[in-house]
Formats: sequence, structure tokens, C-alpha cells
Amino acid sequence: MVKFARCNALLSLAIGTDGKGCRYVAKGESENDVVSDMASHMTSVHQLEGPEMTENILAVTRTHGS
Repeated sequence: MVKFARCNALLSLAIGTDGKGCRYVAKGESENDVVSDMASHMTSVHQLEGPEMTENILAVTRTHGS
């Protein structure tokens, strides 16, 4: 089963690299993988400190295939 979190679930008005609403999806085998992927995305694209958002990322993390 794959775990995932959507950027727009965390930052509903965030703009992606294409100038439109951000539709990035962080994926991973574990919640830690998802947190790491999303934190990296938030830092590089949205200039936010992703590690400080760990609790928020975990709150929107879902499991596909359960």
C-alpha cells in the first residue's frame, strides 16, 4: 500500500511551478517517506520550512489501496 499527501491539502492557495494551483503529490512506502518528500517539495517550490510542518503533513497523509 502506498501512502500519499497532496500539497493542496496543506496549502490550498499555493501556486505550483507552472503558475497554477499546486497539485504535487508526495508518495512513499511509509509516513516518514511522505513527510520527507513533501518537506523537500515545500522547501524547494514554496520556500517554506517543511520539517516544521511534520504534524500537518502527517494529518493529511492517506493510504491508497487499503
